[in-house]
Amino acid sequence: MRYLKDWRLIPLQKLSGVENMATDEFMIYYYEKYKVPVLRLYTWESPSISVGKYQNVMNDINIEICSEEDVYLVRRITGGGAILHNNELTYSFVCSEKDLKVNKLSFKEIFERINEFLLEFYRSFNLKPDFAKNVFKQKKLGSRSPFCFADNEEYDIVIKNKKIGGNAQFRKRNIIFQHGSIPFDISEEKIKKYFCSKINFDNFTCLNKLLKREVDLKEAEKHFIKAFKRILKANLKEENITSTEKDKIEKFILKKYGSDEWNLKGELSERS
Repeated sequence: MRYLKDWRLIPLQKLSGVENMATDEFMIYYYEKYKVPVLRLYTWESPSISVGKYQNVMNDINIEICSEEDVYLVRRITGGGAILHNNELTYSFVCSEKDLKVNKLSFKEIFERINEFLLEFYRSFNLKPDFAKNVFKQKKLGSRSPFCFADNEEYDIVIKNKKIGGNAQFRKRNIIFQHGSIPFDISEEKIKKYFCSKINFDNFTCLNKLLKREVDLKEAEKHFIKAFKRILKANLKEENITSTEKDKIEKFILKKYGSDEWNLKGELSERS
């Protein structure tokens, strides 16, 4: 395979919600400084809810029950609805349009080109995924739900007429940051408890249900890396987060992701 670019691969981590979102933002800082694209795979230490950057937490999430059951809530830098993270593989990556040689394409063309790797990932399990825009040609897309998996955007991944997972981007000049959730299992009972609004459970599915078996995390990681390398032609070089980088991530936590101002209200305090 002819690779377009060397990428740093941060190997699979299990972190708290706060650490995961702070590390995602650190990756943008890292790219701005070194111009090295990065892919990271991770999971969550305990059930957590990430909410979209502009989401009204008080309206959408049952804060009291989440607190009682130690479900941590953290706000993302990307938009969209909330996700209950539990039994899943989560990814994030940062690069530039030039790294992928897509700088002459439109925003939508770039998003479609990038997310081909997700189609490849699901195909590797002998599934038949497609983009929502191709499946629901007569359906109005762009609907919004407090729960991410219950709405439909053009480039959502759909299998057997049901959405699987969710993906969102943050753009800064020509820098592309994207993260997403690949759910192995989904608890309807927990979603009903933690979300204030009625959720359309007929709209989405998960990998275990589709495959009629339990997916192993390492198995999914292997499939993901193979699909990412093949479609985006990325030469991945594994490199753990250093102690110096952990210090920088901790600063993101102290200033932003560890605060109720950010997580509940989407505001930042004046702490340095």
